[in-house]
Amino acid sequence: MGWKARANGFFDKAGKAAADSSEQIISLQRVSKRLGNVHVLNDIHLEVGQGECIVLVGRNGSGKSTLLRVLAGMLLPDSGALRKPMHGQMMYALDGLPRLPFTSREYLWEMGRIRGIRPEILRQRIGELSELLFLGAALDQNLPQLSKGTLQKVNLIQALLPGPDGLLLLDEPLSGLDVPAQEAMVDVLRQWKQEGSQIVTACHEPLLIERLADQVIVLQKGTVLRRWSQEDLQQAGEPAVSIQCVMEGQEQSVIDALLAQQPGIIACHRSVACPDHGREVWDLKVSRSSADRIIEMILAAGGSIVSVQPEKSRLQMEGLMEGRHPGETVSRNLAEHTSSISTVGGNLQ
Repeated sequence: MGWKARANGFFDKAGKAAADSSEQIISLQRVSKRLGNVHVLNDIHLEVGQGECIVLVGRNGSGKSTLLRVLAGMLLPDSGALRKPMHGQMMYALDGLPRLPFTSREYLWEMGRIRGIRPEILRQRIGELSELLFLGAALDQNLPQLSKGTLQKVNLIQALLPGPDGLLLLDEPLSGLDVPAQEAMVDVLRQWKQEGSQIVTACHEPLLIERLADQVIVLQKGTVLRRWSQEDLQQAGEPAVSIQCVMEGQEQSVIDALLAQQPGIIACHRSVACPDHGREVWDLKVSRSSADRIIEMILAAGGSIVSVQPEKSRLQMEGLMEGRHPGETVSRNLAEHTSSISTVGGNLQ
């Protein structure tokens, strides 16, 4: 079994982590840092518990990368205290990867060996992670020949090589990645959280924030402007998924119950009807958490799926970086959804 299968042992690890949780907290207390004449960090307080993900947001020059470097031990604070557990690994993918004179495979091998990973385990992890992030033929290409996005995949893989145990620091991890690789990376980070890893990342991708963040810290000119909890983020509303399906030979009452009366349905209307053939094409908008269940119900009822398309996040990143509450636009969104729902009854008649 590969390292990804270690999730099977999560509950034993979680039980041990619960007993030692107070010893696993990583914290910055009143940390300040100057670079030249610039006060890049000022009186920063941050705590990361086991199994938590902290997301840093802010404009360029707000101090995100410097804060990650302090946590990584690359920079020492001028004042304040940094506390880390005595045990656990430090993993990071910061500031992009230099175009060194190696192939991707050679670079990953050397990074793994430097970390003391046994050859047989290292070979397996390189293979698994390269497949997971769709590195493909680039695994045997020279780093200087790679695109920015592919180079970022190699950078992320080197950070993930040790496996889920310790502190993972990431600077814009989804930047430049294609959508499948972004989804795969978020899934890996979710698993690492479940296994007790601590994650601190600078990121402006709603996908990662919505699915992983326990806390969002908004930085502005080296200071903490706002802190938003997971509950605050949830007030932005859950992203929707658009589903188009075909129903054939079903009674209207069955279609009504299946497509209009299920929890999680935001909007539903019939786009094409062929009465002579008993065939109807339906467009649905559903909450993301309900999408899998509703798709299964459509298939179980003999329907077929034409397309599934995630819609744009409801998180307003521009407002978030300015310190506005994540749920500030929720009233407008609810009004739009209410308007959509009000048409369902008429379309089903």
